[in-house]
Amino acid sequence: MEFEWYMSLAIFFGLLIVVLASGMPVAFGFLALNILGLYFFLGGENTLSLLATSSFSSIGQFALIPIPLFILMGELLMRTGLAAMTVDAMDHWIGRLPGRLAISAVGGGTLFGALSGASMASVAMLGSTLVPEMAKREYKAELSVGSILAGGGLAVLIPPSALGVLLGAMAKVSIAKLLLAGLLPGLILAVLYFAYFTIRAKLQPHLAPPYKAPPVPLRRKFYSLLAISPLFSLIIVVTGFIFLGIATPSESAAMGVIATLVLAACYRRLTWDSMRLALISTMKTTCMMLLVIVGSAGFSQILAATGASSSMVDAVTELDFSPIMMVIIMQVLVLAMGCFIDTISIMMVSIPVFMPLILILGLDPIWFSILILVQLELAGITPPFGVLLFVMKGVQPHLSMAKIYRAAVPIVAIQMVLVALLMIFPEIVSIVPKAMER
Repeated sequence: MEFEWYMSLAIFFGLLIVVLASGMPVAFGFLALNILGLYFFLGGENTLSLLATSSFSSIGQFALIPIPLFILMGELLMRTGLAAMTVDAMDHWIGRLPGRLAISAVGGGTLFGALSGASMASVAMLGSTLVPEMAKREYKAELSVGSILAGGGLAVLIPPSALGVLLGAMAKVSIAKLLLAGLLPGLILAVLYFAYFTIRAKLQPHLAPPYKAPPVPLRRKFYSLLAISPLFSLIIVVTGFIFLGIATPSESAAMGVIATLVLAACYRRLTWDSMRLALISTMKTTCMMLLVIVGSAGFSQILAATGASSSMVDAVTELDFSPIMMVIIMQVLVLAMGCFIDTISIMMVSIPVFMPLILILGLDPIWFSILILVQLELAGITPPFGVLLFVMKGVQPHLSMAKIYRAAVPIVAIQMVLVALLMIFPEIVSIVPKAMER
């Protein structure tokens, strides 16, 4: 059956909207659409063998090993309570700054992101531990929920990032460079959050009523820092070894899991129950992500079979838009999709389409991948269907969705500031990877 390339894309995306609206799991729905697309566009059931071949080759990659390992690290840290320990220790050092609990949430999210890279686990952990204390101190939801969404989302950018590994595999870029490229933007975003919550709590004290926190003796501060200092070895083992070129992302992730198990055992927090829950959750998430990669490979085949990839590239090159304007348009599309569909679905739909265009435009694919990661982080907190919003609702069911939505709006605005900085100063992305090459 012959269609113009734009008609083929319109049919595919139309069916995809129907699948998403039906409530079918995204990975299964996308895979079913790929089977139908290959059957009709490539001519019969014999062509389905292509999907089987591409499925095996797309997920049978050594580069994908960090995905389940990074997820397992995050689950173990959360299930054993080690993540909560880091938040408590950080709170001792913040002192009497305005909005100190909100700052604790951002700081805890930054540290947890550097330890594991699991944003949903981070929001769940911070939401369940800090929101009750914030409510006790009469924090308004704008600051309490907003700070937890901000801190939890940082795990998408700060290495190790499971979503970053998945994006690197789909975009066919160096996963090590992509993980390191997200470090400086992630830290800049954390600083922006620190400044925002401190200034807003100072200017609007009714949002975060000041209170006299019991003074923490310097000896206790150092003791708390000493108590969690072994956890910082995880950052060295994972991110540090990648940066120094001692290990690949896969090897660093494996060593990170072993180090997490050893630390949990040393802290006497490793139980059979925590292991079981962590492994079950890791298995579910990993299977979903691998199905996503299979679906992405099939989608790429459909684009190639219908001529959509080459025709779209030709159409874009004929437009009188600058490369930067094209990048802005792509980000707006991702941001719009983030309001309605989850991050995995966005990657499946956009990456096979966008990356060929980026290469044709002569832009740095690592820089563009970081921009997309920021937009995917935004997708997690963008109303009405951001997944982190519903995680927040799950751990604190008494909060209305309207309050959670309002709390997310300033966080979205701050992340857009980061996007503008990365667009104006693209070298921010390349500083750490270039240092690694030296």
